[in-house]
Amino acid sequence: MSARIRTIKPEFWGSGDTAKLSRDARLCVLGLISMADDDGRFLASPNAVIGYVFPNDSNVTPALVRKWLAEASQDGEPVHLYEIGGVAYGCLPTWHRHQRINRYTASKLPAPEIECVPRSTSKDQ
Repeated sequence: MSARIRTIKPEFWGSGDTAKLSRDARLCVLGLISMADDDGRFLASPNAVIGYVFPNDSNVTPALVRKWLAEASQDGEPVHLYEIGGVAYGCLPTWHRHQRINRYTASKLPAPEIECVPRSTSKDQ
């Protein structure tokens, strides 16, 4: 995995999607933004999320991560969860609206069944 820079816009904190989340679910979503690949996709198994987002928190359990993921995906925003071949995946549907990717690498994870905001092909993405 290569180094990535992710952007958290100031609007994140005041958005309706963020406001509906508990503090811990908001922290989880922030971690998922960091965890996501250049197409906004990530492995959504609780152990994968714990290993990436909460590696130093011994009190974060798979049950808590499942709860936070369910909370964050309640209306498909800000997180969308999907499963392919028995593997849990997630994506951030508005990813390309909010992230500026300098050296784009296509996702190796399968695409979700929903339409996500398309990646801009302009240089000023």
